[in-house]
Amino acid sequence: MGSASRWCRSASWLALATLAIAILQSAAQADTWTLHDPGFPVAVTVRPFADDQWLPSDADASADVLRIPSSVLNVSVSIPVLANVSDAEVTITLFRRHRVNARESFEVLANTQVQLARSYRIDVGTKAEEMVLRVYVEAHIGHHVASDHTLRAFFVRSLDLSPSEPTRIKCEPANDRVKPELRIATFPPTNMPADLCSAYTMDGRIPVRKRYFDDQTDLDRTYEARSRDFIDDLVTRAKARETLYYGEADEYLFAALDEYPIRGKHVLIVGSTFPWYESVCIAMEAASCTTIDYNKLRYDHPKIATFTLAEFQTLAPRKQFDVILSISSLEHDGLGRYGDPLDPDGDFKAMRELLQYVNVDQAANPTRLFLAVPVGPDALIWNSQRIYGPLRLPLLLEAWNIVDSFGFAKGDFSAPFSVSHQPVFVLEPLALTEASDGSHTEL
Repeated sequence: MGSASRWCRSASWLALATLAIAILQSAAQADTWTLHDPGFPVAVTVRPFADDQWLPSDADASADVLRIPSSVLNVSVSIPVLANVSDAEVTITLFRRHRVNARESFEVLANTQVQLARSYRIDVGTKAEEMVLRVYVEAHIGHHVASDHTLRAFFVRSLDLSPSEPTRIKCEPANDRVKPELRIATFPPTNMPADLCSAYTMDGRIPVRKRYFDDQTDLDRTYEARSRDFIDDLVTRAKARETLYYGEADEYLFAALDEYPIRGKHVLIVGSTFPWYESVCIAMEAASCTTIDYNKLRYDHPKIATFTLAEFQTLAPRKQFDVILSISSLEHDGLGRYGDPLDPDGDFKAMRELLQYVNVDQAANPTRLFLAVPVGPDALIWNSQRIYGPLRLPLLLEAWNIVDSFGFAKGDFSAPFSVSHQPVFVLEPLALTEASDGSHTEL
């Protein structure tokens, strides 16, 4: 018995000595975002996931709010080397910060408890820009020892996930482009490939910002089924002129549909994975809504038909439409964010492809396209989206005539940076206008 007691006392002294040494070693490691028990100087670092080019500025590194232009984060956690650590657990919590009338509130977006690992990949998966990250570490020391200890550490830091400041990139000559089939990656590229720089930036004329997303899905992904009651509720909200995801863009769309009614018309919707705009069209008394997407959609409503791109070619009873809706979709094409192939002209190609869905007899029954894209000073936000200014917007619309616009003014091209200003353009195929009066509405 005495021998066992002496062994326990000896082990206890060893644990305490280890803690004392750790306290001395940790003095230089403290930061303003971490609070820890004595002798447990946990180090937590946060950076964009898989982005080797990212370096925080000196100002950002020491600021209260850390700017990271990415919705996918890499959180690394390291604990000091201590004797007799039996296990350690990490709890990671993400809060979304809300500010209303100078008052702050916080919404828990994610909360997970995991075993200690070197690093964690966290996909915020939201449009939230102002976040708070909390990391709580709990370690147990003294397993099978007379004196057990639980050591704790908290890390709390505010994050700003908004786009980075603009950069003018001097693109190096790219004599040979990498073949698309050779661009194989587990995740969408975090940085623009050098051989595509000139094409994406229009020979360096378009500044580049960064805000990274990984929204790729498996090709056979099926989105959540939406019931008849769910869609009927959205229709009721649309009749009340509520707005959803895109705020002002929805208001512009309602105004455009008042001016150019779609009652009794057959509508094609592209780039939608939630039945809000289908519900808007039903509220405006459209005859039918057909939605096409890369993914399988399931909407239970007699006026809505959904097809994958492959299904549409063989199964859709109607191939031409009176109205086409594309709301906040084309600006993403070709950037790889959704797992699509990298293509600097992906948005232009998608816009031209819409012409295949217009009515054959445009003189008697012209098809109208209601298009919303972000407008402002030209910018490429890798890999989030494009913003269309005086350089790229005319090229996007070159095969179409601008019948009308809602929310657009030429002053938008020199307005302060914003990703949310999306006017609605009412367009008709340019061939119709050329045949009638030879004119084309300029921006």
